[in-house]
Amino acid sequence: MPVTYRKRLSRSASNKNLLRESNSMRVYFHNNYTTTVWVAIMQYDTDACGGHGGDWATRGWWRIEPGQEVWAFSTTNEYCCAYAEAADGAVWSGDYGPVYVYQHAFDSCVNIGASDAIDEVGMFLMDLPWYRWNPIATHTVWLNP
Repeated sequence: MPVTYRKRLSRSASNKNLLRESNSMRVYFHNNYTTTVWVAIMQYDTDACGGHGGDWATRGWWRIEPGQEVWAFSTTNEYCCAYAEAADGAVWSGDYGPVYVYQHAFDSCVNIGASDAIDEVGMFLMDLPWYRWNPIATHTVWLNP
């Protein structure tokens, strides 16, 4: 069932992400869709989660206009996940989860829910195996119709 349209607050790159930029893979999202898309992510982050939720951090929302590309995060792990939804109800999801998402911009950890969580979503897996031999590479996720 498609997720209904929700107004999201935009995220911007945090200082924490900027510090991790060197020697890590930068992950971008490119909106190749016809309407605004909002993206939430899940990445392995022992600093952020300190053992909670298996050390998997969740973050959202990046607002991406049609044709726009944003840098969402950097990682040193070869796996990460994402979920996206468009203003018209289109959804990019997968089997990883459920992951709690919120109406507002958020930084959380897997399995840490709060009373203001609005939904549980499944995220799609991104496999970044080339990180092992090229840690300064970039990866772009194309959100296509």
